[in-house]
Amino acid sequence: MPNRPFRFLHSSDFHLESVPYGLAEVPDHLRDTLIDTAYRAAQRVFDTAINEHVSFVILSGDILNNHQAGLRGPAFLAQQFARLAEHHITVFWAGGRIDPPEAWPAAFPLPDNVKIFPGGRVTEFVYHEEDMPLARLVGISGDGASKLNAGDFSPDPAGLFSIGVAYGTADAAALQVRGMHYWALGGQHARTTLYSSPGIAHDCGTPQGRDPDERGPHGCTIVGVDEAGRSRMSFSTTSVLEWLSETIVVDTSMRRENVEHLLTERIRALAARSPQTNLLISWSIAGSGPLFSELRRGKLRAELLDWLRIEFGLGSPSLWSVALEIESQSAVPAAMLEQQTILGDFLRAVRHFETHTDEPLDLQSLLAEAHISGVLAQATAIDDLPTRKRVLHEAAMLGMELLGGDSTDGGRHA
Repeated sequence: MPNRPFRFLHSSDFHLESVPYGLAEVPDHLRDTLIDTAYRAAQRVFDTAINEHVSFVILSGDILNNHQAGLRGPAFLAQQFARLAEHHITVFWAGGRIDPPEAWPAAFPLPDNVKIFPGGRVTEFVYHEEDMPLARLVGISGDGASKLNAGDFSPDPAGLFSIGVAYGTADAAALQVRGMHYWALGGQHARTTLYSSPGIAHDCGTPQGRDPDERGPHGCTIVGVDEAGRSRMSFSTTSVLEWLSETIVVDTSMRRENVEHLLTERIRALAARSPQTNLLISWSIAGSGPLFSELRRGKLRAELLDWLRIEFGLGSPSLWSVALEIESQSAVPAAMLEQQTILGDFLRAVRHFETHTDEPLDLQSLLAEAHISGVLAQATAIDDLPTRKRVLHEAAMLGMELLGGDSTDGGRHA
């Protein structure tokens, strides 16, 4: 059926009750930014809707937990919805795991431009402009505990552009056979498109990453629909801060000033790419040579991290270095395991404990009596397999560094 072109915005997973986490230490100059991050990112979503002149906004779940957000969360949303109403923008909201419709506080009545999909049953709304129907929205609020039942959704029989709105996991094939033009999904913090033809099934992700695993830019999705009902998505960044993971490689010829130069070039390139965004960068250094060995021992690594923070982290926006780690070699060379050297003996002992996981690492027996019940005793209690594996690997790397010596055969002979 012929249609008039229109645009809408798709967003979800604001989590207004949540602040970013994953920083071992919070710098004073970023404290207020971190506290307000979710609200500022959500503000950018609503600003985008107004600036892009969209017809309506779809919110597909996990916008806020009222109990944890306090009065600020509902008050903020009520204000933003009123702003959209002033620009004749409708909001279609399907609740998710943390924001069921019945949890909205009565003290903050929602304006008439906000349409809520109830839980427990699929409900439909038809969006009109100037008395002309432009889109049929079919949605349901969910708690994320069960998989989305695509069979409950059906497109408009007359061919009106049809949108499914829901929160939770979904099977792409089951969605595709329903014939909806667009699925507005929520619940995944990473932006994901399940399929893009025919029709589109899209989870727009969160507008703001909240921990180091939610790296890179986040935002919302603008969908443009043409006269033939074909839709096209575009991404709009709303991140107030971005988590990044960066690796640089050093070689045997490098000195400290070379590493500082590499870090400076990389951090300036990152800042140029996101000039209005605070960056939280976790650095990893890989490579080999004397400088790499010096970095592994810790002092130079700490000095470089302090230098990065002072040189680049105190401005606005901040380019804050969260950590600087040294990559370990992926494996112990087989030739070293076969050496009749102190290093060979040590590596074979480590390998024994790596392959015999049932044998305990009795590190506490090596402690002095004064430390048997102290912090060191807690640190040497290796209770889980992943920690055991990591500790043994680090021990092997340290052994190769300290026992390898300068001889070409890689170790001191016993």
